Parts: sequence; structure tokens; C-alpha cells
Amino acid sequence: MRYGRKLAIFAALIAMFYCVSLIQSTYAKYVTSATGTANMTFARWNILVNSQDVTNNSNFSTTIQPNFTGTANIRTGVIAPTSQGTFDIVLNMSQVDVSLDYTVSASVSNNNTVTDLKIQSYTIDNITTDYTGSFTNRLLLSNTNRTVTITFNVEWVEDAQDGAVMNNAADTAAANNGVAAIDVSVNFVQVR
Repeated sequence: MRYGRKLAIFAALIAMFYCVSLIQSTYAKYVTSATGTANMTFARWNILVNSQDVTNNSNFSTTIQPNFTGTANIRTGVIAPTSQGTFDIVLNMSQVDVSLDYTVSASVSNNNTVTDLKIQSYTIDNITTDYTGSFTNRLLLSNTNRTVTITFNVEWVEDAQDGAVMNNAADTAAANNGVAAIDVSVNFVQVR
């Protein structure tokens, strides 16, 4: 009998271990793992000023072409007292994937010998604004036209009421091997 009782206990233990392993596999959690790489695209920041990539070369001096129309008494393409002219700054931001602010500043160069050269106004989208110093505009990502042409209107003023300080002798001296130049700076900043 003893042997039968030991056999029954042994069989009961085996049955219990079998049931425990069956329950354990029934309530098992599935565990798997996977790996991958998220490739992200950087926003483009390719800005052209007068068709020059300013990301690679920030000096666009050679691309600014002044245009002096001339009068009956002044030849086209030259500057003299009372001359009026323009120059364009074209900002092409079509390869930029963010909203941005651009600040444009233009001033008579420190090397200029013509102190009566004045930036009178600028024109954007057929709207002319008196030029009083630098200005900032915002170009939103939603804007479909991402090219802005800024036309600066320049004049060699002759009247004191317009800010002229040179007299005829100074005008003549400035014209002999003189410098008539305007410095232009354009800064771009991403909108946060």
C-alpha cells in the first residue's frame, strides 16, 4: 500500500507541474523587438539675392546694377547733380521651407564723395514707401510668391530743403575721381 500511495502522490505532483506549466504558457506575454531609423528631411535654406546664392557667398556687390535714366541734359547711365536712378534687390526665397523675416538696410557708403546722394524711397509690389532706414518684412511659409523685388529710388539732390549740403564747387570736386556708392545689407532670420 505504501508503494501505491507513493505512486499516487508522485502522479499528483506530475499532474500539478503539468497544470502549472499549462497555465503559465496560457498567461505568457508576447515579447518581440524591432529596430529602424527615422530619416528626417532638413528644411531648405537656399536664398538667392540678385540670383546669387548668399548661403555660399554673402557678398552680392557685383550683382547690383544701378540704372540712371538720364534727362535731356544728363546722359543715361551716369550720375550728376539732379540725377535720379534706381537699383533692384531681388530676394528669391522659393527654396526655403520655413517662414522668415528679412531686414534690408541701405545707406550711402562711408567712402562716398557725393554727400548729396540720397535714398529717397523703395518700392515693393508697386507700393512706394519713403526710405527712413532699414525695414523688416515677414515672408510666411504659406505665401505662394516667394520672390520679392525691392527697387530703391536714389537721387543726387541739389536743394537744401531736400538735404543737399554740397555747393557747385563741392559737386565738381566730388565728380573728379569721386565715389558714388550705396552699401546694402540683407539679413534673413527664421520665424520661430
